[in-house]
Amino acid sequence: MVVVLTALNLFTVLAFTLLVPARPLEVPTLLPWQDPAQTAWRLGAALALMGVVVWAVRPGQRGAWEFALLILIGVAVVAWLSQNYLPFLALGLIPVVARYWMPLWAVLLIVLGLGALSVWWAQREPLQITFEIVLSQGPQGNTAWGALPTPAEYPNLSLAFFIFIGFLYSGYALLTLELLIREVRAREELERTRRELEQTSRQAGILEERQRLAREIHDTLAQGFASIVVQLEAAEMASENETSAAHYLEQARQAAREGLSEARRMVWALRPEILENTSLPEALQRLLQRWQQESGISAEFTLTGDPRPLHPELEVGLLRVAQEALTNIRKHARARHATLTLSYLDDLVLMDVQDDGVGLLPPTSGSFGLRSMRERVEALGGQMTVESEPGLGTTLAVSLPLYPQPSMQEVKTL
Repeated sequence: MVVVLTALNLFTVLAFTLLVPARPLEVPTLLPWQDPAQTAWRLGAALALMGVVVWAVRPGQRGAWEFALLILIGVAVVAWLSQNYLPFLALGLIPVVARYWMPLWAVLLIVLGLGALSVWWAQREPLQITFEIVLSQGPQGNTAWGALPTPAEYPNLSLAFFIFIGFLYSGYALLTLELLIREVRAREELERTRRELEQTSRQAGILEERQRLAREIHDTLAQGFASIVVQLEAAEMASENETSAAHYLEQARQAAREGLSEARRMVWALRPEILENTSLPEALQRLLQRWQQESGISAEFTLTGDPRPLHPELEVGLLRVAQEALTNIRKHARARHATLTLSYLDDLVLMDVQDDGVGLLPPTSGSFGLRSMRERVEALGGQMTVESEPGLGTTLAVSLPLYPQPSMQEVKTL
């Protein structure tokens, strides 16, 4: 819609500038559309302006340099129209700019004022040519400029022409801009609503998971600890009876084993959903594919070595580090391509995340994300290194020692 409306706007001005010669220093013999050079550069300028408008009305924040560039382009367009054509074409751009800061009713008053200004300018500097005179020249364009009738011979026609064009151009530009602004605001509102829904859904999911964990802890670990306390108190009260005290101590020991077993089961249950019923390489590949779709950055996954099941804590740790690294690339790297490599060695598992972005300044920046990843890796007995140079991208390397994966039978017997 933005492209279509912008093209219609520019087509209106382009058609006028192709049919009506600019105010020349010499007497012209051809209309602009009859001159290939004039036609080519006008078409090129119209296409360039269409690109600028579409870029200017895109959703998102604007930097200071973008505002400065837009102002510079606007001043250049107004100056060219004022120099080569009647000023009402340039003045017609005023509602376009004013609508960004003023309400619609105020801009409508500006349009009416521009119409009146066109009438005043018609009396101050008569129009050199009308559409009837232009079209009467025919395709040959061999009528001399000086031989054409002047608007002084047709004052009513000149006045009507100015009023009509002034109102038509200003009103059409305003209407089109209003449609553009509404579409851009609707897209921004849709994007803001989508982000809010995602945040709300994420918070609801976190709250629901916390409540579920609270119930699980209350029904398992809390009950087990309460049973241990009761059994130990009973053993203390029966300290004079060794048989009864030993019985209560054994009950407390059994409750502690069951509580530890429940804690282990909860650790297994807290595995990320993406790791459910799938291997770590498959989970990382799915993570990278989803990230590529969301970010628009090309990505590649590489697997080396012989894949095998790892301890759950290792798999969760590698997955979380990969998620954080990809998030950092999306937010800060301005990269065009990213690579995630997972390597299985005899006693180590390695993971590298590399991008071709702008790099880190400095490479050892102590941001919370990097610190969190490093602490997670070191807690698992591994190492993490970050290599980066400005403009040459960043490589994050993680190495973790392999230690045995506990089986459910081992969990039950703990």
